[in-house]
Amino acid sequence: MGFFDSFRKTNLTYDTQSKSIQVNIEEINEGITQDENFLFYKNNKLIKIYDRICNHNFGKLFIRGNNAICPLHGWEFDLENEQYINTSCSKKPLLTVHENELDSPFLEIKNKTKKLNTLNFNSKKNLTIRFINHACIHFQIDNKFSFATDPWIIGSAFCNGWWLAKDSPSDAFEVLNNSDFIYISHNHPDHLHAKSLEYLRKDMPILTAGFTNKSTLTLLKEYGFKDITAMDFSSRYIQENNELSIAVLKSGDFREDSGLLFEIGEFIGLLTVDSNLLNFGELPNVDILASSFAGGASGFPLCFENYSQIEREKIIERNRKSILSTNLKTIKLTKPKYFMPYAGFFSEKAERDQYIKKFNKKNTSKNFNEICLNNKCELLDNNENQIFRFYGKKLTNKIKDNSEKYIDNSYSQFLNRKSIQISDKEFVKLVFNYFSYAEFNENLVLDLIATNDNFTQYFERFKIDFESNNIEILDFNSGVNDLEKNTILADKKYLKLKVRRDELIDVISNRKPWEDLSIGFQCRVYRNPNIYNSRFWFYFTNVYISTNVPVLD
Repeated sequence: MGFFDSFRKTNLTYDTQSKSIQVNIEEINEGITQDENFLFYKNNKLIKIYDRICNHNFGKLFIRGNNAICPLHGWEFDLENEQYINTSCSKKPLLTVHENELDSPFLEIKNKTKKLNTLNFNSKKNLTIRFINHACIHFQIDNKFSFATDPWIIGSAFCNGWWLAKDSPSDAFEVLNNSDFIYISHNHPDHLHAKSLEYLRKDMPILTAGFTNKSTLTLLKEYGFKDITAMDFSSRYIQENNELSIAVLKSGDFREDSGLLFEIGEFIGLLTVDSNLLNFGELPNVDILASSFAGGASGFPLCFENYSQIEREKIIERNRKSILSTNLKTIKLTKPKYFMPYAGFFSEKAERDQYIKKFNKKNTSKNFNEICLNNKCELLDNNENQIFRFYGKKLTNKIKDNSEKYIDNSYSQFLNRKSIQISDKEFVKLVFNYFSYAEFNENLVLDLIATNDNFTQYFERFKIDFESNNIEILDFNSGVNDLEKNTILADKKYLKLKVRRDELIDVISNRKPWEDLSIGFQCRVYRNPNIYNSRFWFYFTNVYISTNVPVLD
């Protein structure tokens, strides 16, 4: 019997509100246009009307050139074909109409909004929220029940690209092992951290999301956990006698990411973690909102060779501001009394990543001071205090955690590590076997190059044609640019990845997610056309993972 079998499972419910907005089609010009509320596509008498919400991260779409573009992350939407052109995502019109079908030029368009209902428990509980590190928070209720989130306590993440910016408290593992359950939001290693999870008891109940590809469930089983609940996104678990409710909510995009909604008596909390447009924006008002805040959590654009240094710095600044904007929108939507920035305390510590460290500018908790003041919520800055005590909805105390710190020797061990011992022949066989078994079909040619730490010395080069399932090892002396040119002439997409050899061996031999390489700054990327190869990264991050996947001999 699993831990959550003792909870009652019910469906999530929503309060739907509808607002009618009048549109005069005679004022809609030919081509693509916009007003305050909608995007319009008109071709002769055919009219398509869309809302202006970007499907990625709450941004507002604006017409630029022949398409609509989101200023937050540059997603570009083709109104005629109902598709985003730089990723595999569609957007359906609110209304498609032919002008000749109408008796009047005026259309009433219903703009529906939904809010997730809460259970309105009445009891006041003593709740202690303790920030442990990065995305790990511990919740203690009346000294009777507790849970924690995403433990990254020691070591590095993303193939030694990320290191904790803070020291963990020395009692972190004791606190975690005494918890009633641990929530794991998604399979990125700063949330599902293999080394930290080694220190947890294997009978620890784990709550995670019921992703279609079982991307967290697969790894958690591999790490030996016995009581894992992969929760669907339409339900909540309830303990009425303790007035406790838990719901896992889906990120509102194509990624396998999640957030957590919990009710503890009258107190309501929401952790959006790294999610974009969590639960598609259908969220309740909450007492505390905790969200990632820093930005810089990606190899884009600093590891992408399609951009000049000036363009990279502009994109970094735009992305940094977009994190502020995204959190502002979520704050306005959920009206929290308290806001806690978390899941952003990492550093590019290794000497080989000093270029990244120099230019990968991030937000700090202080950047949210004005946002919180303007929206009547209190900033809980865990740089200043790490323990927050509530009675019911009221914050009663903020305490600095002065406990001793965990002594972590991981970085010195990393500095003294030796290169992975594998012969050139064995490495080539490893790569061939890995991609031969992958069964990934896409109009894409991968130009994979193993390099040294500085990407200046090349060792092996592979051509992987995913459409024909053809794998070749290439000679560096034969036309460096021929592969790209021939790929484009064959009307196929071209993706070149220069990857640090040791980290590539680690990811391939241990079936780790490939986003560990990109997010961890372990590769340099060139694309033609310069679009996000979403299916490639998704498949090799969420589907073709785990050492339980068999390898060809």
